[in-house]
Amino acid sequence: MRGRGRQARGWIVRAIALALCCAATAPAARAVPGTDAVRFHTFSTADGLPQATVRAIAQDATGFLWLGTQDGLARFDGYGFQVYRHERDDPWSLAESHVTALVADTDGSLWVGTLTGGLSHYDPDLDRFRTYRADRARSDTLASDNITALLLTRGGRLWVANTGGRLQWLERTADALHDSGLGQRAALRMVRSMLELPDGDLLLGTLDGLWRFDVAAMRLEQIHAGDGRALDVYTLALDARGHWWVGTADAGMLHFDAGGNLVARYRHDPDAPPGRALHDDAVRALLFDPDGSLWIAGDGHGLARMDPSGVGFTRYTHDPAKPDSVAANRLYVLVRERSGTLVVGSWTNGFSIHDPRTQAFVHIESVAGDPRTLPARPVTGLHADADGTLWLGMTEAGGLVQLDPARGVVRRFKHDPDRPGSLAHDFVRHVTRGRDGSLWVSTIGGGIDRLPPQGNEFEHHRHDPADPASLASDSVLGYYEDSQGTQWIATNDRGVDERCAGCSGFRHHAHDPALPDSISDNTVSAVLQTRDGSLWFATRGGLDRYDRASGRFEHLRARSDDPSSLSSNSISTLFEDSHGNLWIGTQGGGLNRRIAHADGSSSFEVIDTSDGLAAGAIGTIVEDGQGRIWVSTTVGISRIDAQRRVVNFSGRDGVQGLGYWTNSGALLPDGRIAFGGLDGATLFDPAHVAGRPVPTPMVVDLLLRNVPVHMRWRDPRSPLLASLWRGGHVQLAHDQSNVTFEFSAPSFGDTGSVQYAYRLDGHDAQWIQTSAARRFATYTDLPAGDYVLQLRARNDGGDWSEPPVSIDVSVAPAPWWSPSAWALYGLMAVALVLLVSWRVRSNLRRRRAVQESIRSSEERLKLALWGSGSELWDVDLASGSMHRDNQLAHLAVSHDALDAGLEAYRSYVHPDDIERFEQALTAHLRGDMPAFEASFRTLDTQRQWVWVLARGRVVARDAGGRPQRLSGTTSDANALNQALAALRTLNEQLESRVEQRTAALQNANAELRSTLEQLSIAQRQLFEAEKLASLGGLVAGIAHEINTPLGIGVTAASHLQEEAQRLSQHIAGGDLDADELARFERTARESAQMILRNLQRADRLVKSFKQVAVDQSSEERRVVDLGICLNEILTTLGPSLKKTPHRVELHCPSGIVVETAPGALYQIVSNLVMNSLTHAFTADVAGTITITVRLDDGVVCIDFGDDGRGMGEAVRARIFEPFFTTRRGQGGSGLGMHIVYSLVTQVLHGQIECDSAPGAGTRFTLRFGKDAGRPAG
Repeated sequence: MRGRGRQARGWIVRAIALALCCAATAPAARAVPGTDAVRFHTFSTADGLPQATVRAIAQDATGFLWLGTQDGLARFDGYGFQVYRHERDDPWSLAESHVTALVADTDGSLWVGTLTGGLSHYDPDLDRFRTYRADRARSDTLASDNITALLLTRGGRLWVANTGGRLQWLERTADALHDSGLGQRAALRMVRSMLELPDGDLLLGTLDGLWRFDVAAMRLEQIHAGDGRALDVYTLALDARGHWWVGTADAGMLHFDAGGNLVARYRHDPDAPPGRALHDDAVRALLFDPDGSLWIAGDGHGLARMDPSGVGFTRYTHDPAKPDSVAANRLYVLVRERSGTLVVGSWTNGFSIHDPRTQAFVHIESVAGDPRTLPARPVTGLHADADGTLWLGMTEAGGLVQLDPARGVVRRFKHDPDRPGSLAHDFVRHVTRGRDGSLWVSTIGGGIDRLPPQGNEFEHHRHDPADPASLASDSVLGYYEDSQGTQWIATNDRGVDERCAGCSGFRHHAHDPALPDSISDNTVSAVLQTRDGSLWFATRGGLDRYDRASGRFEHLRARSDDPSSLSSNSISTLFEDSHGNLWIGTQGGGLNRRIAHADGSSSFEVIDTSDGLAAGAIGTIVEDGQGRIWVSTTVGISRIDAQRRVVNFSGRDGVQGLGYWTNSGALLPDGRIAFGGLDGATLFDPAHVAGRPVPTPMVVDLLLRNVPVHMRWRDPRSPLLASLWRGGHVQLAHDQSNVTFEFSAPSFGDTGSVQYAYRLDGHDAQWIQTSAARRFATYTDLPAGDYVLQLRARNDGGDWSEPPVSIDVSVAPAPWWSPSAWALYGLMAVALVLLVSWRVRSNLRRRRAVQESIRSSEERLKLALWGSGSELWDVDLASGSMHRDNQLAHLAVSHDALDAGLEAYRSYVHPDDIERFEQALTAHLRGDMPAFEASFRTLDTQRQWVWVLARGRVVARDAGGRPQRLSGTTSDANALNQALAALRTLNEQLESRVEQRTAALQNANAELRSTLEQLSIAQRQLFEAEKLASLGGLVAGIAHEINTPLGIGVTAASHLQEEAQRLSQHIAGGDLDADELARFERTARESAQMILRNLQRADRLVKSFKQVAVDQSSEERRVVDLGICLNEILTTLGPSLKKTPHRVELHCPSGIVVETAPGALYQIVSNLVMNSLTHAFTADVAGTITITVRLDDGVVCIDFGDDGRGMGEAVRARIFEPFFTTRRGQGGSGLGMHIVYSLVTQVLHGQIECDSAPGAGTRFTLRFGKDAGRPAG
């Protein structure tokens, strides 16, 4: 960031001057009963502070205030808090959330001591912490992670005190901690405070005493208080003389000289006079003001301020009923930030801020039970006497009081019904003195009273219904005496009363709607005579000027059509300044200044909220000694200088935020100003009202689409490389153009009065102003480029901070707008130009070729027309002109009417043909016919009628669809007519022949139907024969399959019979031994097992063949397991497959149960297998047939494929046609695949497709429904 240096360098000077100016009045003001000049503004957990106990406070180089609590570290800019806590998963977070000590470094960083987490170092550029922890294995680390105190010396050395008993300092270049040389000592285990002395020695305040550490000599010396006992020290302070001030745990406060000699001891003494003793023996913090005053924070009795003489104490305690009291009575830390503001940290309720500038405004208030203070809160009327005392009119039964600002209330007047000379009413609305020194007191309900000089009895003026010359109303708003001694009494409901000097009765001026020259309204707020003698009246109906001579009132009112008129008709107060300007205060329209013109007319200059005024409702107007205008409003006090610059003062500045009454204010003889408000009165010296320091603005946060962004080290897509308040550069990607910059100006007074102005160079043409409530600037859809965000700030009526703070902002172009992309676009543009150039040249060549082609075509057309004997004509229908090419030379019109138009051409048409000619032409021109065609007769050169045929078409129409041009041809039709006559004759002959042939065709058709029926019968017979042939094949296969197990069984039985015969022979011969018998037994058992196995196999085959045979001979549907069914079918085909080297693979998931016709399925599969064996494979190469089954959403899909020779498209397209075969004459019937198609579509209600190519095998895909009658797909 740029633009902060000059302001920062002036902060300290202004702070010292401000404190010296304001602080000197504080003890005296506080000593006056019912007055208060020291006010605090408290921030606690409800405002965002992480925890209520503030143990440490520091202000960094940027201006942020850092507050260490027991549950987090808070950064405060006067508007809100940024909280930092320890995060277990974040190594860059705070070491621990319980903060015990804080020190701001000169480079803008911050050192943070924690209770158990060691030492953290805050990096403001990257907004993160680095932690130093104790490590017993290393000597260059902390002795303990419990940090008790930190000190940064003038030379930049950081001293660290911890519970490890060793005082250490940090070597920054090596990031190493070194011992002080004192070693480990018990006295150093609880160092609560460290102070650098002018000679460089350190003063250490500990639990076990006060110690002076000679850094150069490495010597530690204990300082005693004279009684030999060790002090329990909490805090240390150094005054301008180099003397030490020591706050103890419970032994009060001690004062030592620079040599360590005890000068004085301060203790709490309940018997001492008020303000003459220390308020609390438990001292937790000390802080000197530049004027030598000492602030003292106690552990249970609040805050005190000791005057520079060291004799008087002013105490400030927490009062729950007073929001502007100090935060709590248990306080812990005191810090003065660089603009002079006092920051007080409490143990139980956050922290309080006291701005010394607010001490310029003294609040005169009511204190219950103290008669020296105001008897009520509202001060409705106020008058300043020449002796400096104030007369205050009160409500709430307060009556009238006389107050000495230095002593409090000195006199009070109340209404007493038993005393006729008492105040007429306790609701006093206005107080002023007349020319004779009498005090005139206006009341609401009691009329107006006069108190003679030095008198104590009031003279009453009341409304008497029986006396027309009495006061018009008892509700009186004000009294005014003009230069002629005439008295004017402004009433609340009866206009204004006039009593001339020496007169006893009143003349009434009331509003009369029937009299336009009467006063504007019956509520009159104020009366004023200006130095030119004019009498002005403030009413709720506008501003009136009274003409004594005529007795008429001139009305000046607000008009919406005249910006130079009054801003409002509700006038609250009037004032004439030292230059003769008339100022008019309004209720809602702000402040008006009358501009008098030479002709006597008036115009008004308005200062309202749009000019910076805090409120539009004005109470009282006063001019100070420097010619500045001060006004009380409903929200505070405002000051206007000669340049119309407005400075507002609010509750944060020490004035009453509840607002002030109208016509309740005065200028005191010493130049002070007093205003009466809803909560007492405000007294101030305009010369002592210090200006606010020029704020230092900064950008504190960046949001993308209203979401705060992290640093780039945490988020790789972040546009922030470093903190914005440290001058970070914002690098936005092309998709991050919706960006918001959030502002701040760290200050701790009235932050709401700060105004901001920003301008994004490269985007904004002018500065854009915004209030403290809207401290942000949002830009959407920023184009790619480089920008500079300029930011400045000011207080109300102040100067803008200069130079502006600037932040570099860059928006990267989208990839398609990057320089490389533009280079590519340039190449593309060049290529496009070349392409267009080539295209133009190509079009020119093409156009020349087309023109040449057209010319050639025209020549060919003419030649064609000449060759055909036809004439080409073109008619302009608008003019009737006709152009003819290749004219028929034998026609008379070609010679007689060479340049004739269409009308002349009609005269050559035969009279009998003209009507048909006209009808054909008209029908086409209307659009009823697509073309014009007419055959008609015309004269030839021999004046004979010859036939011609004219054909044409409209070739151009206007925007309304009307025909403009007609083009066509005319040809000789004589030869055509002769041909037509011959054609008619031939047609008659053909009709006769057709009748003869029709009879013959009917006979042939009958024979054809008979033949087709016979063919259909033959087809069905062939179909059945094919099925029988298949059944025969089945039977042959059965015989072959069964023959094998039966043959084995017969062989085994024959062998068993032979063995039995041999056994019988051995028995008969008597030579049967055990070995022989055992061998027979083994042979018999093996033979029997062999016979049994083969018989069981035959049984299974028979059952399977039986089921297949039954299914094959029937088309009935039943529920089958598709896998089992297909296995049985392939089993029956086994004999045929065994004769070939080919094999069949079946892939069917188990559990596919369908309702289908097994017989049809057998016929389909067997025909497909036999088709592949017959047509797909060669005898010498083994092939594979694959059958794959799947179930797809209730539809059974069977893929049947082979890896054979395949077929061409011509064969594949006819594969399912009946009688189509590629092996005719080799036994093929041509019905196999037709039967498959018929069974799939008609019996299974499915679909079959064939896909094949030469050399790529053949694939059949069958689809049929899983349930009965359900079609596939």
